[in-house]
Amino acid sequence: MQNPDKKTFLKEFGAYLKNRREKTLKEKNLLQFSYASSLDNSKLAKIEKGEIDIQLSTLIEIAKTYHLTDKTILGFKPEIND
Repeated sequence: MQNPDKKTFLKEFGAYLKNRREKTLKEKNLLQFSYASSLDNSKLAKIEKGEIDIQLSTLIEIAKTYHLTDKTILGFKPEIND
């Protein structure tokens, strides 16, 4: 089971990606958008909903697909509690 901080982080990251896809990249259709990626639309949908944790290789593919740089990959500053 995921702890609350991790769950919140995944949801915030997913919302950021969805907003970027729809507002910045002007792509409303997730299926169409997934064609530019090696990730299928169902996985992208789960990521955007914050339902799954991802691996580094997936993060790299997300960066390519969503046109993100190292400075914009997260899009927000996560609250990290020790």
